[in-house]
Amino acid sequence: MADEEKSSDFEDDMELSHGDRTVIQGVKDFTTALGNRQAYLIVISGASVGKMFKLGEKAVIGRSADCDICLPDEGVSRQHARLEKDQLGTVTIEDLNSTNGTYFNGVRINRHQLRDGDKIQIGSTTILKFSYQDSLDEAIMKNLYESATKDGLTGIFNKKYFLEQIEKDFAYALRHNEVTSMIMFDIDHFKQINDTYGHQAGDYVLRDLARQIRSNLRAEDLFARVGGEEFCIVLRQVDEKRAYVLAERLRRLVEKHKFIWQGTRIKVTISLGVATLFRGNFGKPEEMIAEADKFLYVAKNAGRNRTASALRAG
Repeated sequence: MADEEKSSDFEDDMELSHGDRTVIQGVKDFTTALGNRQAYLIVISGASVGKMFKLGEKAVIGRSADCDICLPDEGVSRQHARLEKDQLGTVTIEDLNSTNGTYFNGVRINRHQLRDGDKIQIGSTTILKFSYQDSLDEAIMKNLYESATKDGLTGIFNKKYFLEQIEKDFAYALRHNEVTSMIMFDIDHFKQINDTYGHQAGDYVLRDLARQIRSNLRAEDLFARVGGEEFCIVLRQVDEKRAYVLAERLRRLVEKHKFIWQGTRIKVTISLGVATLFRGNFGKPEEMIAEADKFLYVAKNAGRNRTASALRAG
């Protein structure tokens, strides 16, 4: 009988030991999993909705292009808030005396330690979610953002995103009496390029042109493909003269660039129209778009490969 009890105790010890190992291994696996996850801010409301920002040791959030996390949204100060991560991985957000404040659960904060799932409001409309994500989560979120906002061929913003964003930019510029310019352009004789070299060559021209233009714009400029070969650029806080100078620089850039398709250079030029919002001269964004489009066709009718605006019609 004693031997049976001893045997039973031994089996219990074996089960307990195995259970302990399972628990310890589980904790180890969980800790490793957490170690493989990175801290992110995800924009869930605002102009950059869906965008993810991986956090390092320090980061500044603001409207300025110099900020680590640039959010060109209404109500965001040029340098709005600072994020800091300590040695234990704890992330803290601190408001930088912003005009419209930083909020957690509707309460304005100066400093707040972030926990997984916390939602922070920056300025008037932007809401950020703090979350730990692994590489798969990041890839999925990035893909969703890209497919919803970007043009599949050129990689720049699509027409849907452009129309949503111009509404916000226009309203903000009117409310704060800020100047905003728009450049509308398209590729001259694009159908002829497709007919002569084929649609794959046409796609190559669109991609390469978008890449060249984008590399010559500021981070805060909105650049979108709004039609087959038609593009639009929105320039915040840029007056008509500066917008015209930029348009001419882009025109010359495209004219001189070597578009080489299967060993053959394709001659590409663009025509551009410029419109500028100032002192409420447009009542709604559609009027501004129509003005830029009007000057685009002035440039085309004047012989193409030129820029037209109220300053200089072709």
